[in-house]
Amino acid sequence: MARRLAYFVLALSSMSACKKHDAASKPSASNASSASAPASAAPREPEPVGSARAEREKPGCRALTVTGLATVDGAPLSTSALLDGAHWVDLTAGSSVALRHTQTSREFRLIGPGHALPCRDGSEQILLADGQLSTSANLGVRPGAEVLIATPEGVVHYGDAALDLELGKNGLRLRVKQGEAFLEPEARGNPRFKNPLRSGAEARLAKTLSKAQSLLDACQSAAQTAELGARRVLTGEGAGGGSSLGARAAAHLRERAKARTACAMAAAAAYTESDPAIRQSLSASVAHADELWQSVPHAPHAPNAPQTAQTPQTPPNSQKN
Repeated sequence: MARRLAYFVLALSSMSACKKHDAASKPSASNASSASAPASAAPREPEPVGSARAEREKPGCRALTVTGLATVDGAPLSTSALLDGAHWVDLTAGSSVALRHTQTSREFRLIGPGHALPCRDGSEQILLADGQLSTSANLGVRPGAEVLIATPEGVVHYGDAALDLELGKNGLRLRVKQGEAFLEPEARGNPRFKNPLRSGAEARLAKTLSKAQSLLDACQSAAQTAELGARRVLTGEGAGGGSSLGARAAAHLRERAKARTACAMAAAAAYTESDPAIRQSLSASVAHADELWQSVPHAPHAPNAPQTAQTPQTPPNSQKN
């Protein structure tokens, strides 16, 4: 009975973390209210079928406007194009792309020159290797949901804020125009600012030397710790006699959050590598680490049965943490 309860708590904690940090499947409040209007208010449109319906339901980013030249895998990006969060956007000088998340209605703008991966894997996560980014407030806001912007220098996360972010040769600059945001530097220490950063505040992180491999090492270490934490929630092994199920679950949530942040920074840094082979190798290693920290161990069927980890099945319209 205790083991079943632990497995339930582990699954619940994983789901809670995903709902808090990444794109949720629920629409924003304004969309929800309009969707609940009586059928007589407007004629009901026929449901799309086949690939059209699949595209509508697929989480990602929709290009609202494209100014100048922005490309994806060498092909020019056009207005209304759907980005699935698996392909980077290259922006030339003077170009910009306004994007909206297809499921949450979050909006932001990428400004070139720069390189970014918007809506990573369909989530409310943006990787920025270089360039500028501007976010909009009061759009797609849901209780507990946050947007994560990861760069090689650190991460920015917010629930509802209008931000200007620039990443270049001088490092990272963040200006909060409305709301509040948190800036966590890659190099742990004592930053010259205090979180949260509120409206009117500005913070900077100095550029550091290339560190893609060191960020990958930190990502892999955090992922392994989170995976071990998941096992402790289920079995209690290595947790100490005084560690309760609730304490183990809370520790696991913190470990997952740390792994998520570390691996997002590593993914952003990997794209800064000029050698395509090194870039691909680093990106593949980050993807493997992401799978590890998101995995949920099997509940053993017998006292001596070996435990293996598996990636949890994602229900339709839900997102990875």
